[in-house]
Amino acid sequence: MGNIATTPGRISTGRKLAIGIGDCGCNLYWQMTQLYLLFFYTDVVGLPAQTAGLIYMIALIWDAAMDPIVGLVADRTRSRWGRYRPYLVLGGPVLAPAFVVLFAGPGAQTAGAVAFALFSQLVFRTLYAVVAIPYASLFARVTTDSAQRGDLTGFRMVCGALAAIIVATLTLPLASAMGDGVGGRQGWLILGAAYGVVATACLLTAAWGSRGLDVADQADPPQRPFKEAWRSLSANRALHLLLAAIVISAFSTTMFSKNLLYYFKYIVGNAELGSMALGVMALTIVLATPLWAVALRLIGKRNSWLVGAAPTVTGLVLWHAADGQSLALLFSALVLQAIGAAAYVVCFWSMLPDTVEYGEWRTDVRTESLVFGLTVLGQKVALGLGAGALGLALTHFGYTPNVAQSPETLQSIKNLMFWAPLAGTLISAGLIALYPIDRRAHARMVADIAARALPPHPSR
Repeated sequence: MGNIATTPGRISTGRKLAIGIGDCGCNLYWQMTQLYLLFFYTDVVGLPAQTAGLIYMIALIWDAAMDPIVGLVADRTRSRWGRYRPYLVLGGPVLAPAFVVLFAGPGAQTAGAVAFALFSQLVFRTLYAVVAIPYASLFARVTTDSAQRGDLTGFRMVCGALAAIIVATLTLPLASAMGDGVGGRQGWLILGAAYGVVATACLLTAAWGSRGLDVADQADPPQRPFKEAWRSLSANRALHLLLAAIVISAFSTTMFSKNLLYYFKYIVGNAELGSMALGVMALTIVLATPLWAVALRLIGKRNSWLVGAAPTVTGLVLWHAADGQSLALLFSALVLQAIGAAAYVVCFWSMLPDTVEYGEWRTDVRTESLVFGLTVLGQKVALGLGAGALGLALTHFGYTPNVAQSPETLQSIKNLMFWAPLAGTLISAGLIALYPIDRRAHARMVADIAARALPPHPSR
């Protein structure tokens, strides 16, 4: 017997939506911390930029380290409620108050404020992993049918994108309206509580939708020696190139995305326009994603990534040329960059499974979980290091929150938002140009792997 439980052949549309809506909950938390937490630390709490960046970096690397630990524990969970559902039912309501606490605590540049920010974020990141990893794993458990998995992924992506648009567009206006402006703590606390309530409801809905489907059987899968898995990873040139490209891209684009709120507040002179800008980018990514999915079928994954670099570079050049003076040019540049970002999202998650077959084809060892785990680890570490580097850079530039910045500081922010992502985009494209898998190569690899699995033909 294998490790995959038998599940019903047909899942209703309502239950698919219920399961997918859980990603709305996860993304309310993820997008809020990804887009706004660094800005909150510097411009609301009043922490120095380098301190805020360091806290964010430590917490995100901690998050990355927690993921495989939680996954290991969740994979071994057996209960009458299933394998993964208990984490949503029990963890979801606990995660919400931990999220609210992120926006509480002492203010100003004190040791207490620093310790509170670090400790509260480590607690939140731990609880987030306890909920998010089992939720992501649930999709492989509720059905073994490829078509229904595709439907579930579609519902999940739509719900997650909706949460991203809500957080990106509404956070600053709502925080300002419910408190004493963007810099007031009260609005952030109320908004954090509101997001937490909605997120909890979404996660509990996902648990309800998966009832009877998350069936945990008692047998654990056979484990290969780590030495074999490491040999497969070491020989997987396709994975090396893709992982290097996404790590460089994640690190470099952090210099743009996390600077965006500072750019609109101090260069354009309207912080709430930064929220609108993030919303425009999120909406553009949602709209462009199906178009890139078509491009994958027409010109292939590698070529789609390379073509996607063109609007990204064009958008960066246009952004730099606008110099904060023309909103029309700035928002046009953001749309172009978002179109390119959609290409990376679609191509990356489509290319990554192919690297699993590449490694198996090279070594006869399939390392699916290790490939995905290593990739998530690399992404989160890169995002954390990017936030830490940005905090150090802002401090080096002379950034001081909530005061008029010097012309030198403003120019340094502009340069960082241009040169770092431009270099990252070009280097990533250069790496992907060397990616060895195209449609024909993948078909050949899959055929070879299948042929090896056939029993030897009996001799006559």
